[in-house]
Parts: sequence; C-alpha cells; structure tokens
Amino acid sequence: MRKREPIPAGGDDEQSWRIMKLYGLSRVSDYLIERFCAQGEPLAVYGEFFSGLGLAPFEHAEAFSPFHHEIFAVVQDPSATTVTVEEVLWPGWWFGDLLFSRAGVRVRAPRQLVDAAVATTSTLYFTFRRGPRRTADLSHGWGSNSQWRTSFSRFYSDEDGLHFNWDGEVDIGDDSPAPRAGWPEHEVEPLEQRRELLLHRCFVRGPLPADESDRFPYGDRISLAAAE
Repeated sequence: MRKREPIPAGGDDEQSWRIMKLYGLSRVSDYLIERFCAQGEPLAVYGEFFSGLGLAPFEHAEAFSPFHHEIFAVVQDPSATTVTVEEVLWPGWWFGDLLFSRAGVRVRAPRQLVDAAVATTSTLYFTFRRGPRRTADLSHGWGSNSQWRTSFSRFYSDEDGLHFNWDGEVDIGDDSPAPRAGWPEHEVEPLEQRRELLLHRCFVRGPLPADESDRFPYGDRISLAAAE
C-alpha cells in the first residue's frame, strides 16, 4: 500500500481491506477539513490527529501542482503568467509513496489557466464532502453499509514520477487511449477534458461543460514521468 503495486486478483484479501479502511479514514479527513481548516480555524486538531496515525505532512513550494494541491480559493491576476501558491490552508499527507490527501491552497493565476469561479465551484471528484461545493466519489448513491466497502483512490509519487488514480483501467496519457469498457464511442468525453478532470479532480478552466457533475473519472489513469 505504501508502494505502488497492483491489487491482487480476488478483491477479498488483506490489501483490499486496508484500502477500504483508508477510504473510511479519508471521510474523517473530509469532515475535519470542512469543520476546521476550510473555516479558517486552527489546524492543530487536524494535524495532531493524522500525524498521530503515522501519516507524514509534505512540504510546499510556490509552484502549483494539481497532484499535491487542491484549489480552495483563487486570486485572479491578469498579469500573472503561471499558477503560484499564495497560502496553504491545510496540509497534505503522505502514507509512504501514497498520497493520502492533497493540501488545500489559495492560488494566484491568470484566468486562462485557472478560472476562479470554475475552479472553486465545479464538482470536486474523488471527495466525499467539501461543503459548500458539490462533490462526488464512488460511495455516493450506495446504502449506509455498502458505501463503506468503497476503495480508496490511489495516487502515488515515486522515483518514476506521479501516478494519478493508479487503479484506473484506461490510460489517458496516450493520444488515443483504449475506450472505456461498455461505453459507446459517441458518449466518450473529449480527451483534454478527461485529463483536466483527472489531474485536478475538478474542472478549473471555462467554459464549464453542461454535464460536469455527471462525469466518471474513476476509470481513467495517467502517469507523468519524473522528467516531465
């Protein structure tokens, strides 16, 4: 789990149970972020809880990275040429090479790279809750018992690079990825939109697609080599 490896076939093994337990822990994280961090309250409770469980916070640079950073607020700056981190609102956490959660940040950016309204109000995928914005994860719509068998979505950083949604079935890093199983060709979203959604876990540039809240990025994966 701490290292990037496939889930063994069968799905009822010890590793699969650990992945489901991590999902449950991510729900606790979502609640604490919403309760404390997003409201500007002290981060002590959030930090002490997860460091006590053995997770490690990571350092932050000014350069924005959608792998490491969740956009919570945007300073729209037409004179800017890149996206930079202005403030870290809550820390991100590692479990070995596995990204447990991204850091919440306020960024400064030109509109053509990050549209403030889109980036902060579009549906945030791979996330159970982040009020007041819309969220979506694989547990939504399931019953109170079955939702706890949801698997934690695995994003890894290692010597080979960054690996987004490692368990996804379709590699969208290719120019012509294999189609999703069981999906008609006319219902497959544009590749650039799929990449944007997987990299940021939400849309960040306009115009916002009309069906943005009804996407399914969980079957996609992409890896960025360390050199990239």
